Amino acid sequence: MGQLITVEELPRYAPGQLMLDSSAVGKADFRLRVFRYAPSDIWVPPSENFLIVVYREGTTSMNRRVTGAWKQDHVGRGVTTLLTRAEPSNWRWSNDLEVSHFYISPSLMTKTASEAFDRESEGVELHDLLRIEDPVLTWIGDRMVQEVSEGGPGGRLCYDALALQASVHILRKYASVEFKLPCSQGRFRPAHARLIEDYVEQNISSNITLEELANICNCSPVQFARKFQVHYGMRPHAYVLSRKVERACQHLRKNRLALKEIALLSGFSDQSHLNRIFRRYMNVTPAEYRKSCVS
Repeated sequence: MGQLITVEELPRYAPGQLMLDSSAVGKADFRLRVFRYAPSDIWVPPSENFLIVVYREGTTSMNRRVTGAWKQDHVGRGVTTLLTRAEPSNWRWSNDLEVSHFYISPSLMTKTASEAFDRESEGVELHDLLRIEDPVLTWIGDRMVQEVSEGGPGGRLCYDALALQASVHILRKYASVEFKLPCSQGRFRPAHARLIEDYVEQNISSNITLEELANICNCSPVQFARKFQVHYGMRPHAYVLSRKVERACQHLRKNRLALKEIALLSGFSDQSHLNRIFRRYMNVTPAEYRKSCVS
């Protein structure tokens, strides 16, 4: 496979008037651009991203070749074209057009597929479709353009929510997903269990995430959570909280630090958080526990 072109390199092969770019609002792994194109006959090298073309204005006969023979259809507003990544393509049209481009990274699609289908995804390929009529993608494209052009409070959150909605919709209807074989069921290997426990103890004062723990065992978060439940008989979050409570108990037994200091050293956000969780696990408050240790 030859070198794959980036989003920035695409206009060299498909020159048009750039009208809008989401780079200042949305994440780089789901980028929106709006172009106006004159009639053209172009060849585009294979791209590192999936490409979705949502037609906004103008109608024309569109000829396209990805692999094999040319395909021809009529496109205009309400029509969408999909092109998978890593494939060269030829495009030829005879009238002016305005289009939205969605450039979606393979890593985003793979991650979204794992979360959407609750299985570890190994790869995603889009179906090569010259013409589909999909009101959902047309609506999302319009809302994204509006959000990028007009802005407003929460613009990034709104854009990212639309990007997620589009990604899941595309995966459901227009993609083939290859799933990894499920990791072995049952308990962790002893070496992995020790690494998990050591990591929790060494980072108890920080906000430990499920992703951090899953990376220790080279599992997805979903797989890790399932194996953790089998091995420890509780969810990862509950285990981490129990270790934070035990660390707080150690401080309460050994020294006279203020409760707010013990809370921070044990990984709680503040003294109130410590009190609430400590009572849940120990059925007494930290102050009551400290008093019982010295009496």
